[in-house]
Amino acid sequence: MLLNREIMMIDSKYRNKNLQVFNNDNVVTEGWYWALQSKELKTGKAKPVRLSGKDLAIFRTESGKVVAMDAYCPHRGAHLAGGTVEGEALRCYYHHWKFNEKGKCVDVPCLKKAPKAEVSTYPAEDHYGLIWVWVGQGKPHELPIVPDLEGHDVDVTFAKPYVKNCHPNIVMSDAIDVQHFRSVHRIPGNILHIEGKKVNDNTLRYDNVAAMPTDTIIGRLLAPFYKTQLTYSLCYWGGCAGSVTVGPDFQRYHIIYANRLGDNGVSEGQVILLTKRSKNVLGRMYGKALLGATRIVSDYFANGDTPQFDSINFDFKTPIKDDKTILTFMSHVEGLPVADWGFSKPNKIDSVDLSPAFSSNRKQTEGEACTIS
Repeated sequence: MLLNREIMMIDSKYRNKNLQVFNNDNVVTEGWYWALQSKELKTGKAKPVRLSGKDLAIFRTESGKVVAMDAYCPHRGAHLAGGTVEGEALRCYYHHWKFNEKGKCVDVPCLKKAPKAEVSTYPAEDHYGLIWVWVGQGKPHELPIVPDLEGHDVDVTFAKPYVKNCHPNIVMSDAIDVQHFRSVHRIPGNILHIEGKKVNDNTLRYDNVAAMPTDTIIGRLLAPFYKTQLTYSLCYWGGCAGSVTVGPDFQRYHIIYANRLGDNGVSEGQVILLTKRSKNVLGRMYGKALLGATRIVSDYFANGDTPQFDSINFDFKTPIKDDKTILTFMSHVEGLPVADWGFSKPNKIDSVDLSPAFSSNRKQTEGEACTIS
């Protein structure tokens, strides 16, 4: 049971109406967000993208660099994505004003000297088959990665993108809902026990720490494939993107779920499937088969709980022991910087520190509710 002081804190700050950042449709936290798939942006072409309430023009220069800038020309407001890429710059189609990769106007055909006009630009990277845009005022963090694949060349493909009728924070919390796994997906409690650790101010990592039991039939069946415990590892960047690694010791499946907040509070998601790249033909063939198997795993995660996302009204009043992972995530999101972006404004946002809600040393019995009244 949580201590009385901690229960009171949750009672006053933890309810939806008082959470400032988590599950807030009017807030976008700083971080890298997907804009479009890399294959959609050809060299020398521009694309219009709406990213969490802000319209962007994203283009790939002749040298292959990706540039993201505000969509509308500062002259007459034409959408710059309708323009033409010229070398490392983009020329507006309406009056042919030309803007370089830093957003500065460098040429107007009817003028000898370009006016002091510019559009805002944002860090953009081509990574894991997606174009990512940095949303925020601070220095960009590292791009989302799969820790097990760091430093390796990878092959990438995609599962079907999705739209969920809830906030990205809610979608992200589903993968760490231990109680849901045990009750709905019938995963025994002695096989899966997830613990979350803060890597840095932007990153959380969750790992299964339960030793593989040998006193049950399922435990004895799985034990030969795992040295210590069932592999279930997640790494979350910000509140909207995370990797999942599952599978036996001899073969891991790697997935990244990249979400962004869309209009009307929906989650717009891309599912990246990854595997280590082989240098030989047989290895490449095996890699393709493995990505096909990974697609099956990802569909299980992405589509299995879709019906509840269409109707969920998140109101977390009675957390129990198994909800510690979700409390950790909520506290993490509450501490993220809020970006001045689209429909998000950082002023008047005071984040809520929920860390005491899961720091009590007092033990709670299995299934015991932490009632908020």
